[in-house]
Amino acid sequence: MSIEDGLRRVTGAVRERIPELYEAIRLRLQAETPDYSLAGNEQLSTAESATITASLHDVLDYLADPASGPVRASNEALREVRMAARAGVSLQLLLRGSRVAQSATWDFLLEEAHRLIERDAERIVVLRRASAQHFAWNQIVSDAIVEAFEQESSANVLQSRERRKLSTLNAVLAGLPVDTAELDYTFDGLHLAARVAGAPSEAVAAAAATKTGTRALVATYPGGDGVFWLPWSARYGAPAERLGKLDWPAGARIAFGAVGAGVEGFRLSYRQAGDARTVAETLDRSVVWYDEIMLEALAVHDPVATREFVLDELAPLGDVFDPANVIVETLRTYFAAGENAVVTAQRLGVHSRTVAYRLRSAESKIGAHNMHRDELATALRIVPLVQAVPPAPGDSLPSPAL
Repeated sequence: MSIEDGLRRVTGAVRERIPELYEAIRLRLQAETPDYSLAGNEQLSTAESATITASLHDVLDYLADPASGPVRASNEALREVRMAARAGVSLQLLLRGSRVAQSATWDFLLEEAHRLIERDAERIVVLRRASAQHFAWNQIVSDAIVEAFEQESSANVLQSRERRKLSTLNAVLAGLPVDTAELDYTFDGLHLAARVAGAPSEAVAAAAATKTGTRALVATYPGGDGVFWLPWSARYGAPAERLGKLDWPAGARIAFGAVGAGVEGFRLSYRQAGDARTVAETLDRSVVWYDEIMLEALAVHDPVATREFVLDELAPLGDVFDPANVIVETLRTYFAAGENAVVTAQRLGVHSRTVAYRLRSAESKIGAHNMHRDELATALRIVPLVQAVPPAPGDSLPSPAL
């Protein structure tokens, strides 16, 4: 009988006894590692059961045919290690439990080898091969347990630190008294807040900090979105001018608040960044600055009233949401260009006489006295915002004109 045949016979017999071996391992774990009790943790207990079963099949497959696949710890075993690390189980107990299972498995291999291989010489050769392969397997699995445990523990430390940071930040933003040492950030002076989605907030904050030479306070929410604050200085100028030409990470959506002073400015800039984020999402913009969209930020708080205002103010111009309504588009561009007809023509790519004709047409519809009302320019500016927020069924107000 060859060594390979002997290994296959022995491992095959042990495989048939896996339920019995499983119970033996469980009993030995309870007796030899009493500190590692999973009875009170249903998830961990289930993970342990899956680990034992999967590991037994893997090691027996490998002993029967070393060429069957790479030597590795099972996914179930690594999952249990990560869960145990999060639950506070020590690495020493995990390794002790693994050694208990390995020892019980070897006992069954010895027992079946003595039962199935009568000749001592053949049995010794088979067991010597099995021992070498079993040892190599156990060493790799133990190394994998250590690596997975250390990775999960490091991640846990970072997550715990991030949770403490978020808790402290929430208290500051709520105006509660709290020790801010955890944040390592100075609340004196000026602050600029930004809300980030679609890209790591740390990367966005680092790009912004390069332009100011300061260190940002960064926090990431459980869902992946984040926020950061930059210490600001009056000598930096307007945020859009200082940071507007940066190359932001691909896919990022960034909404900046306005610069605020002191702790209250820290809070206010954060709230403004939240309003700016809503505008950015509504208008599908990648970067917005609160200073430039304050009107839109106010409008999104009451979309029903905003829609009624726009429709009532622009009613003489026809369907304000029709792309073919060149009068509305020309007026929007005209007011955005500071009522400069030449610039308006350039931006629209038409002749200046065409702009003049359209302005006269608008004047004939709404009256010359209405052409310079602030309400008209305001209504035209927020047409894209209203168009991006379709009314919900039943959302309507009496027309102000009535």
